Amino acid sequence: MVYAHYIRQGLYNQGLPVYETDIPFIQNILYTVEQAESSLGAFPYLNQEVPITVVDKELMR
Repeated sequence: MVYAHYIRQGLYNQGLPVYETDIPFIQNILYTVEQAESSLGAFPYLNQEVPITVVDKELMR
């Protein structure tokens, strides 16, 4: 998990205002990105796979 101090320091270094109420939201977003990134470790070439499309013939009429 990303520590709040790391987020504060990163915002400060970029000259952005630090709002303490935003820190949990930023942590949540970074955690979500980290989870999505971890699946690429197991399937590194997933973006090169052709997706499967299932079409319901009833909807085509």
